[in-house]
Amino acid sequence: MSVRVVTYNLLVPKFAEKPGYYMKSRRKFLRIEYRWPLIQSQLKQEIQYHQNTIFCLQEVSRTLLPTLKAFFHQMNYIMIESLFGERYNDNMGVAIAVPVTMPLFYKNSIAVGDHIRSIIPSFKKDLFSLSTWQNALMYSVIDQSKPSSNSLWESVMSLNNALVCVGVHIHGRPLFIGTYHMPCLFQIPEIMVMHSSAVKDLMFQLAAGNPLILAGDFNLQPHDISYRAITERGYARHIKLPPVGNYTKNYPFNTRQLLRSAYHEKNGTEPNYTNFSTTRKTKNFCATLDYIFFSGNLIVNDVLQLPNYPTGESYPDRTHPSDHLMLAASFQLF
Repeated sequence: MSVRVVTYNLLVPKFAEKPGYYMKSRRKFLRIEYRWPLIQSQLKQEIQYHQNTIFCLQEVSRTLLPTLKAFFHQMNYIMIESLFGERYNDNMGVAIAVPVTMPLFYKNSIAVGDHIRSIIPSFKKDLFSLSTWQNALMYSVIDQSKPSSNSLWESVMSLNNALVCVGVHIHGRPLFIGTYHMPCLFQIPEIMVMHSSAVKDLMFQLAAGNPLILAGDFNLQPHDISYRAITERGYARHIKLPPVGNYTKNYPFNTRQLLRSAYHEKNGTEPNYTNFSTTRKTKNFCATLDYIFFSGNLIVNDVLQLPNYPTGESYPDRTHPSDHLMLAASFQLF
């Protein structure tokens, strides 16, 4: 009883083709007309060479959505998507594609900010200013000028990032699979801890004791407190988050249920990198941001081998259609 899970950040065409944004990438390699055939080839290989392959995709944009749907329909897949973004990012979101031959008994899309709001009953929105997540961006870790507790929590709950989750039967055994694209707010570690912990806890809640896999672009590195909070026993207890409004109640960390990383489990370490690019905002960025986490009665059979070091000056390039690498892991249910 095996299943293969692929996670891939496709890179929104509107971002890739923005003039001068990917400073070291040739314009030809940034166009979706060049990138899509390479992406399609990578996806096809995972279908052709492996059984029960499920795809977790990030930066699924409105522009590319019809092409993706047509591709997966041709490959006898069903796709469940949630586009939660804004006009400036082409309504980007996440999606899961499942073979039509695989019994699907559950599908849902949940905004994690709304979920956090729902589990803190003492939170009253009228106690807070109308601040949004943009206000929180004013916080700089360097000068330690933190936003107020109210502003921080309202920012967390205002983010629209959605978890897409499906439940499938593998030879009669239930398995829950989710994909998530974390907010890129690494300069505000409190928000990253809140969201990574909330999406982890939400997956355990949905799985209700069944095995689960959570894959995606988490915008956090293995040494970050967010990574450690969801993978290390007891670590979350040492994280102090600001109180909610005038109440002492805080986000209730689930410290008993933790996630394991498929690549770390199989190789003893995370990949050297999963993202490589030079943009106007980040120069020569090369780090691990993407993961396939899991929990429950699952054994990692193998993982897709990734390069140890990037080639070229920046992705996308001739052979890499995204600034992220595609990750994949095969699991055995026991």
